[in-house]
Amino acid sequence: MPRLENARDVDAWFGDHGWFPGRDVAGLVPAMTARIVEEYGREGFPVEPFAAADAFLAEHGGLRLTIDVRRDEHLSFTPRTVWRDDPAEVAELSRGLGVRLFPVGVDSSEGSTVLVDERGRFFYLHHTGASYMGADKHEAMIALAHAPMRDAEDFFVRPDRPAGR
Repeated sequence: MPRLENARDVDAWFGDHGWFPGRDVAGLVPAMTARIVEEYGREGFPVEPFAAADAFLAEHGGLRLTIDVRRDEHLSFTPRTVWRDDPAEVAELSRGLGVRLFPVGVDSSEGSTVLVDERGRFFYLHHTGASYMGADKHEAMIALAHAPMRDAEDFFVRPDRPAGR
């Protein structure tokens, strides 16, 4: 994974893999989201795309960013189920956060799902737990490059604390 310190570094990494400002693959998004909606629904944990997920996928859908070329590890922005338990884990995380989540990608180096919430924040679902990546794609990728990330439970909605703190 390249050294990611700021938004310019993130955009350069994305650019090396086919992204450019104004990229628009919105026509592919319905097929991408339909697959994950069907997979999650079959497991009893329905999800549906929302504006933040559609917007991210319209610009970044289908990109495959190299994390480690020698180990053939990538960050792919094509939603898919990584583990059979993903739908249940996403539903549990969504309840804790008090917002809807939608899978937008996969980190093959960790076998982890990348999620976006209705506010456009990014979360990372790893077999060891869920993490908060950042408020936007730039923060999310910088956090990914500088793990460990912040625990997603820090953002759970609790009666004694407003959401997102």
